[in-house]
Amino acid sequence: MKYIVLIIFVFVVSCVTDDFNNMADGFSPISPRQAAGMALDQHNPDKRRKGITLLANSPFGGAPDYLALYRDYIEADMDPLVKAAAINALARFGDSNDATLISPWLNYSESESAQVRRAAAYALQRLHNSSVVIALLRSLRNPNEENQVRYASAIALGQYPQPQVFNGLIEGLQNNDLSINLASAESLHVLTAQVFGTDWDAWYDWSESTVRAGDSLFAHQSVYEYPTYQHVDRWWDSVIFWEHRIHERPDSPAGLKEKTTKSTYDDDVDDSQ
Repeated sequence: MKYIVLIIFVFVVSCVTDDFNNMADGFSPISPRQAAGMALDQHNPDKRRKGITLLANSPFGGAPDYLALYRDYIEADMDPLVKAAAINALARFGDSNDATLISPWLNYSESESAQVRRAAAYALQRLHNSSVVIALLRSLRNPNEENQVRYASAIALGQYPQPQVFNGLIEGLQNNDLSINLASAESLHVLTAQVFGTDWDAWYDWSESTVRAGDSLFAHQSVYEYPTYQHVDRWWDSVIFWEHRIHERPDSPAGLKEKTTKSTYDDDVDDSQ
């Protein structure tokens, strides 16, 4: 019994210590110069990862020098967590050309790190380039790939009105994972404005009749916007006031925004405590 009490005591002390450490960081936040120094630390991959993450979540993280750093780490850094952090950063500040830099890391045979492939799949939701469609379809169809990567790939495909994408998403409806089914159905809805849910037979029948009538499957396509995490404020957020949160809203991907109507959301990121 005394060992159980000791374990509980150690756990509680550890949690309290972590909270006080977080609070101390909030009172003396890392400066931009310190974050950049951490991102450049070639001897400590954990510092590089943290530095890149801090830069990516700052309003100045899209500076040209930082963009060059993210791209270099994606191509050359050997640590998968650093590479994933760089992919996340470039997804926020990069352009459509960066999609071609990121897409090879989605290839199941190119990387042993599922975290890198997850980062690549989510990044391609934010960067529009039709040359990455094959990579996304390959990821969605790969039965050996983890479901989270396939789910993110299905969401990313919702920005490409192509017959091969339509067919690939119908295959996604037939997957045995519900999250992939729902992501595929949502992308099909964005591409076509039709509402058949996860009923792949209904989608197939509709597509056949539409093509026979000489109409386009994508005549009523709606604006694609990448999803973002939406934090719901709770009462304890005012207690842990040292925690800084960045609230992003869905938006059109870089490369697609210029081709579509303006998003119904504001372009600015809401930085709030």
